[in-house]
Amino acid sequence: MPSSLTHFFQQHATSPPSSYLLSYHLPVWIRFDLQGALSPDDAGYFLQVEHRAIALFEAAFAPTDEVLLVYQEPRYKRSRIRTRNYLFRQLGIGKSDLTFRKSWVPNNAATYHEGHWIQAFFSTTAARIPHRALLAAISRLDFPAPGRPTIRGPLYFFNQTRGLIFYMYDDRGLVISSTSPETVWPFYQNYNDWILDYDRRKIDELFINS
Repeated sequence: MPSSLTHFFQQHATSPPSSYLLSYHLPVWIRFDLQGALSPDDAGYFLQVEHRAIALFEAAFAPTDEVLLVYQEPRYKRSRIRTRNYLFRQLGIGKSDLTFRKSWVPNNAATYHEGHWIQAFFSTTAARIPHRALLAAISRLDFPAPGRPTIRGPLYFFNQTRGLIFYMYDDRGLVISSTSPETVWPFYQNYNDWILDYDRRKIDELFINS
């Protein structure tokens, strides 16, 4: 496991994840609904999705926070991630700036499909992350179109300063998690209306019992 990821879990979790784990989630978490009452056919749908995602990102990361980005893709024939993809071009980085790890993931319905995965790791400060462009690209994952950039694989943002994980999975929602209720509490308080109703009972219990 790359030292930056090891260091994060040593500082902010009780134990490191399994070496083949691809889904990172700390015990205190909130899942946010980015869609609201809108559907992809509604005017202004993606503007709302991006507005909510950007607001939550900017609440999760101060400009000087140290951030570890973890990007991953399944590999079938090619054994590497192309470093000229949209994500790395937006970050302005190349192969020499990245640390890679190959993983074999067994069949596990709770994470991803069985097979070979490649992970790419990059550390920077939040101020250097073009988060608006990246979040917009994630929101378009299921809506590809010519000239519309997307990010194909899962992308995690580890806030190494505050000890939280930010993960937007697509236009539907995102998860912010930590081991500390105090770290996540401001999101529960300030963005309560955006909490996904499906998970609201579980999320309420996390804070009531903490």
